Amino acid sequence: MKNTFLYALCAAAALASGCAKHVASGPNEAGKRYFDAWLQINHPGVEASGRGIYIISDENGEGPEVEKDGYVFVDYTIRDLEGNISSYTSAETAKQLGEYSRSTYYGPRVWTTADNTIMAGVADAVIGSNTGRKLTCIIPSWLMTYSVYGTAEEYLNNETDNSHAIYEMKIAGFTDDIGKWQIDSIGRYFAANDKIFGQMTSADSLSYGFYYRQTKEPADTTSFPKDTTIYINYTGKLLNGLVFDTTSEKVAKDNGIWSSSKTYSPVKVTWGEESTEIKLDGNSVIAGFSKTIWQMRSMEQGIGVFWSDLGYGYSGSGKSIPGYSPLVFEIEITEKPEE
Repeated sequence: MKNTFLYALCAAAALASGCAKHVASGPNEAGKRYFDAWLQINHPGVEASGRGIYIISDENGEGPEVEKDGYVFVDYTIRDLEGNISSYTSAETAKQLGEYSRSTYYGPRVWTTADNTIMAGVADAVIGSNTGRKLTCIIPSWLMTYSVYGTAEEYLNNETDNSHAIYEMKIAGFTDDIGKWQIDSIGRYFAANDKIFGQMTSADSLSYGFYYRQTKEPADTTSFPKDTTIYINYTGKLLNGLVFDTTSEKVAKDNGIWSSSKTYSPVKVTWGEESTEIKLDGNSVIAGFSKTIWQMRSMEQGIGVFWSDLGYGYSGSGKSIPGYSPLVFEIEITEKPEE
């Protein structure tokens, strides 16, 4: 079957080279011949849109329109032309592939829609879409670039390191202000967890994007002097409850992140003159984590909640923390662990 397919593809490629409009010789000429032949075999008659993508299924959405220079939330599966999956956001897909992990975040990712931050072919697919739209599109390799050119021919005449791709997408949301979106998300988190946060709202920040809730009063309200060593237990979460780090063995096992190579016990914190000088086991920490500890006193327990500017920003961290994620840290100051 594979040889038959390759024979048909080669025949179609020969036909395409003989009958199709001539393309100036360039770095993508061979790739275009292959792409055109593949398209002719698998999706004959489909018309190009935008700068040269091919939409093969489409279900319109009814939500707000995705605009340029904003932030679009997308669920997706990306395949090559042979159907091999290279990236996805779905837990169901992870289970089908035998790759599911409870410590991995599954759900929409945030893509910016400004020039040079989103690939040209992907931009053609999402900008102008309405939230809720579902589509599958085929993007040729020369449009898998962050560069911006004036014409379709310029894209074809500039080489990229990427391959042709099939994107299956759902446009899950859009915002033109990712900071406000995060603050609003934190407000909804407080409302959904009012037994812990009471009447706290997103207006109750100690500084923009940072919130602290005391859950156990300290034994002593005196601030720690510089270079004081204290010990803490902590658990880090996303707003959806996914636990990505903890010092508690039980919490780690309950949330599927336990590792035999990690020691679960209180960790050492060195105090500083400013929150930015706080060290965890001698290492610097993200600003939201240090700001949370900075609020605390001897034997206190509390929860810090903060936006991604005080966390991992647009890039996120690993498979557990996607970009632009507000974070939650439950922290308790405790006794020094026994040696």
